[in-house]
Amino acid sequence: MAYAQSTIGGSGAQQNYSSNYGNLQSFGYSVKLGNRLSQTDGSFYLFDNWNNIGAVYTEDKQKISILNINLNIERHTFESKINADSIFTFNFNNINKFVINNKEYKNFYWDGDNKVYQVLYDNGNIQILKGFRVLFVSGTVNSMINRPRDKYIRKELLYLRKDNKISNFKLKKSHILKLAREKGVKATDVELYAKTNNLSFKKEKNLKRILDYIENN
Repeated sequence: MAYAQSTIGGSGAQQNYSSNYGNLQSFGYSVKLGNRLSQTDGSFYLFDNWNNIGAVYTEDKQKISILNINLNIERHTFESKINADSIFTFNFNNINKFVINNKEYKNFYWDGDNKVYQVLYDNGNIQILKGFRVLFVSGTVNSMINRPRDKYIRKELLYLRKDNKISNFKLKKSHILKLAREKGVKATDVELYAKTNNLSFKKEKNLKRILDYIENN
């Protein structure tokens, strides 16, 4: 599938944003940030810094490359730094997906809200998704707890998307073998394949190979 390409960000990011802003206007909005001193440890962003290589793939076959992008987990929005005190916030109008650091992210409606998920696996029938949450934990003067400052704690959870429905999923043998049984594949065959190829049911990096075996048998 061919995409028309353009690039936003990188060196001279502010100038590039100014000259390419027309590429972005229909996909979100820019916000000027106030000067705030953070008294909170951690972050509600997925990545620890903004030096991430990304691309936006639109429904009308555009590919917009962006070199300074992050996911705001609190708001479930992708944001890109325009300059030191401004960011551009993307919506998902006419956007198919984001690819950040070679990982694919999509927006799905579930549990009463639209949320961003990383797509770990997709065979056209099922998808294994990674979802993100951030918890705000208040600081305390209690010396026994040792948490003098407020803190953001990032959490990751896995989900199964099937027939447009999303349910909880875990990297456990029982969850994966359930998918095999639903596909008519013997659990013993899957276990033998995993053992022969030194694949763990508990490791994310092995998930695709095991699921591909189930799909093709």
